[in-house]
Amino acid sequence: MHRTQFQHETQSPKVWGLIPARLESSRLNGKALRLLHGLPMVVHVAKRAMLAHHLDRVLICTDNEKILQASVKYGIEACITSSDCKNGTERIIHAKRLLQISDNDIVIDIQGDEPLVSPDTIDDVIKASKQMLGDYDIILPHQLDALENKKNVVKVVSSGNRVLFLTRSDAPYPFVEDRLLKKHLSVIGFTGASLEKFANLEQGELEKIEGVELLRALEGGMSIYTFPQQVHSFSVDIQDDFERAERVLRTCPLFKNGYVEVLHYYGHSKKPYIPQKQEI
Repeated sequence: MHRTQFQHETQSPKVWGLIPARLESSRLNGKALRLLHGLPMVVHVAKRAMLAHHLDRVLICTDNEKILQASVKYGIEACITSSDCKNGTERIIHAKRLLQISDNDIVIDIQGDEPLVSPDTIDDVIKASKQMLGDYDIILPHQLDALENKKNVVKVVSSGNRVLFLTRSDAPYPFVEDRLLKKHLSVIGFTGASLEKFANLEQGELEKIEGVELLRALEGGMSIYTFPQQVHSFSVDIQDDFERAERVLRTCPLFKNGYVEVLHYYGHSKKPYIPQKQEI
């Protein structure tokens, strides 16, 4: 199905794919623009997001001129955000306001350091968002995995579909019964309204300790819905992750096909939309 067909068949809410990206990284500096088989990492993310069937717009949200130039070079829309944003969620909140995204619209936060993100996962998060946002504030998929002693991977602690806690520790602890842990996936669904609700929360004690953004939502009384996915994506946090991504991409069908379906998204003549930076 072509993007234009989908847009004509559906009315509001509009579905936005926002990719927060910064150049500085404490563990792998400059990773957003590090070349993976000739393409910057964040461009891989954007092109894969553009293969999802149910996103109306995809934009890279950044405060960095070099990332902006890469977006323009590869025909990807970009939004210039404030350099004061402390994390990806704050960056998409700023972009939401710059782009005047409605509180009723759906915003999918797609992390810019997952060059193997699955378009199917994005579509599944959109489907869950349309069904569950209203009963819940945020949609967060997870993957069952054996993730022992991996502090760079955030684990989801849930009862049924309701998230109770997020932690870098191995939890829940299998004292009575062995279980695989639930890996936090970095494709997250919000409404415009729930983003504004998040924006009004102060950073809490648990977020300060764990360094997990969505703990702010839980500490502030927001509800998070989770559901399982079986994917092969992972975030690139350290050099070993980068080298692993290089290996996996060599045999990835989407990449080997040159992300050709992206042409259905904008066509060749659409120019990237770059709003000017302004105070919010």
